[in-house]
Amino acid sequence: MTTNETRREAMTMAWSLYRAEANGPSPRTFADALAGAWRWVKRAAERAAEAAAWIRQARGKHVRFASMVQSPIRRSLAGQRYAGAVFAASNYTTSRMGA
Repeated sequence: MTTNETRREAMTMAWSLYRAEANGPSPRTFADALAGAWRWVKRAAERAAEAAAWIRQARGKHVRFASMVQSPIRRSLAGQRYAGAVFAASNYTTSRMGA
């Protein structure tokens, strides 16, 4: 069953998508924005379930994560403007994807 928080998240995201592209060259309809938001919310729930299953499977085992010191994301942004903010956003996306 869908909670009010999940509905609120989907609607907020849909309005953001709709407003961001409403005046663009190919405007997005609100129905399309809402469908996209629900797809993202459902996929996020699947990713969370996959992460939880991975953690349960790895319990009791030694899991070794690579060091972020030599991050290819940070190296690719060297010398660019706003590299710290771009790195933070990219790092968050990468960790959400589980790569």
